[in-house]
Amino acid sequence: MQTHFTQGVLFALCAAALNATIGVLSKVLMNHGFTASSVALVKTVLGCLLLSALLLFLKRQPASRARWWQAAICAFLGIFVLFHFETAAYRQYAAAGVVVVLMASAAVSAIVLGRVFLQEAITANATVGAALAIVGIVVIFGADLRQGFTLQGAALAAIAGGGYGAFSVAMKRMGVSGGLHLTRQLLFFGSLYLLMPAAADGFALGTLSWLTVAALLALAALPTILGFFCTTKAIEYLKPSQVQALELTEPLFAALLAFVALHEVPRNSLYAGAVFIVAGLCFSNELIRLGRKAPAQQAATETIDSRAVCADK
Repeated sequence: MQTHFTQGVLFALCAAALNATIGVLSKVLMNHGFTASSVALVKTVLGCLLLSALLLFLKRQPASRARWWQAAICAFLGIFVLFHFETAAYRQYAAAGVVVVLMASAAVSAIVLGRVFLQEAITANATVGAALAIVGIVVIFGADLRQGFTLQGAALAAIAGGGYGAFSVAMKRMGVSGGLHLTRQLLFFGSLYLLMPAAADGFALGTLSWLTVAALLALAALPTILGFFCTTKAIEYLKPSQVQALELTEPLFAALLAFVALHEVPRNSLYAGAVFIVAGLCFSNELIRLGRKAPAQQAATETIDSRAVCADK
């Protein structure tokens, strides 16, 4: 069981690190004339095509057990709702505020929906852990949250985050196993959904150059293919609330990437925020435990873990 827990944590942290590349790569494309909806569509379609080509050479990969309607539901929540409303939020609210509201709502929705649909108890550990991690993100962005604030932008970001949290709960509720085949299914249905907002915005590609082509390929490979693959695998081994809490580390990876790629020196608030986030992860994953685990909760946890082991086999 401990091995599967460790694997889940590693997959979730890898997903956070991969998702941290979205901001930098998308900014490069938008600076060269790409619209936000076009970026979302192109990276999803390109990711689906690249993954399909890869799977032709990986014939030993087990096929996904997810039915088409299960993949369609998960893609609607995890790709369309997330990407579409996140894009709309960026038009109404500053990027820093969107990130905070989106990630906070994803963590909260995973906890609440997990209680409703998975009968997972809302424990003190999960609540305190999520609260500390959210405080850490707020501390990191600080005064940037007040820039360009609109209620509509915050609401759109909350819908996007809620969709992402619901995606992780839906996967767990339907018993869908992660993997490359499932990732391709998600990207296929996600591409169909994203055609609508791209067409409404007037599909437009910017200037194609070696830089923009490289950025598109990186977006398709890193956060789109590998990011969703790691997230779906993490959900196999962990509770949705734990996965969302671990992915709250994304701003830390984004700051590291900005330092390495753009030579941006982190602000002092990053270090204080990192302390809160790490402390929150310790509580969320019960490395620091508040009280004893109830017998019923422990039995439920063991059942979930055993299902993960069977799915892995």
